[in-house]
Amino acid sequence: MKKLGATLVALLSIPFLTFGLLFLIASNSISRFLTAAALLAIGLVLLIVGVRRLRRLATISEGALRTGAVELAKRLGGELTVAQLRAEYRISQDLAQRVLDQLVSEGTAAREERPERIVFVFRGLQASLARKLCPYCGTELPVREALRKCPNCGAQLEIQKT
Repeated sequence: MKKLGATLVALLSIPFLTFGLLFLIASNSISRFLTAAALLAIGLVLLIVGVRRLRRLATISEGALRTGAVELAKRLGGELTVAQLRAEYRISQDLAQRVLDQLVSEGTAAREERPERIVFVFRGLQASLARKLCPYCGTELPVREALRKCPNCGAQLEIQKT
């Protein structure tokens, strides 16, 4: 219903702009020029309001918000809260919660309850750390070390992601 109203407002601007241009073309007196200016101003305001509302509705559609939530989580290190999504897109609590719940049901995110807040974790977006680990003695070494064998027992080191 909101989209229909915004579309009607944008379409309502067409007659005002058309008559404004006609009066401007036929203006041979100051009264016609002022009438043309008023009609053009009204038409321009209606067009701007309608187009801006349509753009806003496209931005806060659920499909666009799901994509935006994933992008926001990517910027924030793979974790996102309802409040962060609300602040970024200026949307209601219910809409933000519904979008994040859809991402959980799709398997894109996981819901984690932490003290005083609920965080939605996007596992694929979190940075993973790698380390070299000896399977026999358990020695951990940083990946940037040029070693291929454990300095303690001589076993082959394995690279593991955490």
